[in-house]
Amino acid sequence: GWITEMAGYLKSIDNQHLLEVGLEGFYGESTPSRIQYNPGSYVVGADFITNNQAPGIDFTTIHAYPDQ
Repeated sequence: GWITEMAGYLKSIDNQHLLEVGLEGFYGESTPSRIQYNPGSYVVGADFITNNQAPGIDFTTIHAYPDQ
C-alpha cells in the first residue's frame, strides 16, 4: 500500500531516518474483536496494527484522550 511505498522511498533517500505513520490508533480489519473499542464509525479504512507493521516503519504513536 501507500505507507509501504512511501516508507521505502524515504528509506532509499535516508535509511537512517526514523519513520512513523502518525495514525489516531484505531483498530481495523486485522483485529476484528477490538473494533468495538473504536470511538465511532468514522474510522473506516484505518488499521493501526497493519499500518504500523509495514516495512520501513520504525515506531508507533497514538493520540490519547484520557478524559473522554
